[in-house]
Amino acid sequence: MERGMDLARRIYSRDLKVAAMQEIDSGRTITAVARQLELSPKLLERWRGEWKARGEMAFPGVGRRSVPTGLSELKRMAELERKIGQLTMENDFLKKALQHFRELHPPSVVNGEAACLKKSARRPRKAKR
Repeated sequence: MERGMDLARRIYSRDLKVAAMQEIDSGRTITAVARQLELSPKLLERWRGEWKARGEMAFPGVGRRSVPTGLSELKRMAELERKIGQLTMENDFLKKALQHFRELHPPSVVNGEAACLKKSARRPRKAKR
């Protein structure tokens, strides 16, 4: 017998999932709750993992897993902290470079003035004989 696309996935309400988790938390076994609700114990174990990880925030939608807002905020914070670190390193490098130029080069180079405004004097050419 061949299984086709005619078998649709069942969608369970959040209320059913929460009720099942509360039953398990009250001391009933997963197997007993699975028999009562006519569900797979593996499915209840998966729900239990999400329930333990997220508590009341578990099971947010209908059949779709979403990225928890806390996780996306943590990713954004980590990205911003990396950017701050990178910019801090760039600023430190530029400060050191500026200090180097102040110490080793004449002030005209550091201040942006022209290093030499005078034209060099040409030597007079010797006359041809």
